[in-house]
Amino acid sequence: MAKLMVLTVVAVLLLADVKLSRGFRPPLCWTDWYNRDNANGKGDYEDLKHLRKEHPGEICPYILEIEAVTVFGNIRAEDTGHTFQAYNTEVGFICRNEDQQFGRCMDYKVRFGCPCFLPH
Repeated sequence: MAKLMVLTVVAVLLLADVKLSRGFRPPLCWTDWYNRDNANGKGDYEDLKHLRKEHPGEICPYILEIEAVTVFGNIRAEDTGHTFQAYNTEVGFICRNEDQQFGRCMDYKVRFGCPCFLPH
């Protein structure tokens, strides 16, 4: 029975990989919001390297989407006018104070969209 379960899981993951490569987009399940840093110091670093260390097993290995909003007001990062060093599914979110016109990032929080059928 356990062997059949393992084979089923492997088949689903392989099928998902084939479908993803052909443009199929599985339904997204979103993580909780994470806010590990604020704009004090060099900027706001909501990067995956640190988030995964601080929240082991909570963020899926294959991230499809990332969303960042301000902690106060929930303003989408794209609408703030800030420049970001990183805002992607490989690195996470990094806003450096030195890159901003007025010298300071806002405080952001991030969440990640994962395929619903993969464990987080």
